[in-house]
Amino acid sequence: MPISFTRDERGLAAIEVALLVPVLAALLYVLVEGGNTIRTYSALTEASRSAARHVVLTGETDNLDAFVRSLVTSLDPQALSTNVSAAEQGAMVTVQVRYGYKSVFTSNIITGEANEPLYTLTAQTSMPLP
Repeated sequence: MPISFTRDERGLAAIEVALLVPVLAALLYVLVEGGNTIRTYSALTEASRSAARHVVLTGETDNLDAFVRSLVTSLDPQALSTNVSAAEQGAMVTVQVRYGYKSVFTSNIITGEANEPLYTLTAQTSMPLP
């Protein structure tokens, strides 16, 4: 009986795809989630800078929370908080903006509601008062 040295390669492509799909899915998750986190942090940083400029120019701190929320309309306003502090001598003002970050992928599929925040992003800007 002759021995066949040819290999049966049927199903080999399916095995390769089965091995690569989890790796590609994880890579896609990291890219999307990382990009969204960077976008959110960038928006918070810009909002804290603009709020600090607003305090330096106008001297008003009363409606600063509403001012910050108007700058970051793409974020959930309930997860956003603003804190303003001034140095004892009045030489510096610090604006801190905190946001409870929610993942793109952790929402309820049926209702579409976002789950609890994964972590808190904080952006802080200090500027000297004139």
